[in-house]
Amino acid sequence: MNIVDDLVAATPLGVRVRVPLRLGGVTTRGVETPAADLDLSASAVNRAWTAVETLYRTGLHPGMSLVVRHRGQVILDRAIGHRRLDSDDLMTTDTPACLFSCSKVITALIIHRLVEQDLLQLDDTVAHYIPEFARNGKQDVTIRSLLTHRAGIAKLPPHIADADSLFDSDAVLQALYDAPLSNANRQGYHATTAGYVLGEVAHRASGRDLHDLLRTELTDPLGTPNVTYGVPLDRRDQVALSYSTGPKRLPLISPLLTRLLGGSPEDIAPAMNTPRGMSAVVPAAGAYASAHDAASIFAMLANGGTWNGRKILDRDTIDRATTAAGPLVIDDSFPAPIRFSPGFMLGERYASLFGLGTPDAFGHLGFTNIVCWADPSRELSAAFVNTGKAASPESFVGMAAVTAAISAAVPVR
Repeated sequence: MNIVDDLVAATPLGVRVRVPLRLGGVTTRGVETPAADLDLSASAVNRAWTAVETLYRTGLHPGMSLVVRHRGQVILDRAIGHRRLDSDDLMTTDTPACLFSCSKVITALIIHRLVEQDLLQLDDTVAHYIPEFARNGKQDVTIRSLLTHRAGIAKLPPHIADADSLFDSDAVLQALYDAPLSNANRQGYHATTAGYVLGEVAHRASGRDLHDLLRTELTDPLGTPNVTYGVPLDRRDQVALSYSTGPKRLPLISPLLTRLLGGSPEDIAPAMNTPRGMSAVVPAAGAYASAHDAASIFAMLANGGTWNGRKILDRDTIDRATTAAGPLVIDDSFPAPIRFSPGFMLGERYASLFGLGTPDAFGHLGFTNIVCWADPSRELSAAFVNTGKAASPESFVGMAAVTAAISAAVPVR
């Protein structure tokens, strides 16, 4: 029996990872600042990790990693499970994984850096940089509307709405240039579409490609060189792979995700693991980062744009990037209340993706279960990265329990 047989089981509830009774053997830990040193409750911090273990015990996530920073200090640096199901290598907080929709934050930050450099403005029309985008009534669509999911191009045209087409950016762009406008100025989550257009705007405004922009404007200044679009050939054996787990073809949920993602949820995760998937630049869904790297990005944002004494972004830029584009509404693309800023999902006074009582929080969700965020009122940044792509309600509930426990462990000061 090989490692895959040992780790994976097909059950009446879908594909699940076999979970050992004792989790110590599949858990890794980094260096953590004791909670008491930061006037936090050690038991409250540990409850956050217990929530991660509870979610892992569902068998829906082969590998999971969590880094939480408070006042710049790491208070949780732990991972659980395996990096890949064909290897006995354990997941660590330094293991890069696909961030899926958390990639939108990285692309948005590149756009905001170009604003700082006066190479573009958020209220410029897309057609100013890409004249062919103006076809079929899209001449007034702005960069801001792309970032806030109000551009009216939420869905991929049917003839390219499949997992393989996600990796052909030229074909996607041509299809979007020709696509008619729909639901203009209404909030409807653009799962992948807006990212391609934003990437092309950044390229035409700067004369540089997204790989170069990411490196020079974000990862070199931050010291996070392993944050990349796709994965360089020489590092592909180091990253965690993504897996479709849990029940398939769930009523309501599966068709909804298929419409949002432009392909079947069970097809997209394995497609991202292919050489073509790792070679592609998918600006809204194809960035890779470890939990440590992602938490560093959000720590910089929580600290007003400064990281390790170096200014990465202007504070005004962060304020602009995190200002709500409108009131809390039921999104047109998926039936849930959410607010967006130009690049982020936002927290709420009572409850949000980022826990309870998080009106100042901002971040993003990635393929239902990855979540990365900053909460300046708590001096908090966090990255919860996992490799299971499960549409199961129990996974949603488990993720919410993790973020709620983290917000409870680090109270507002």
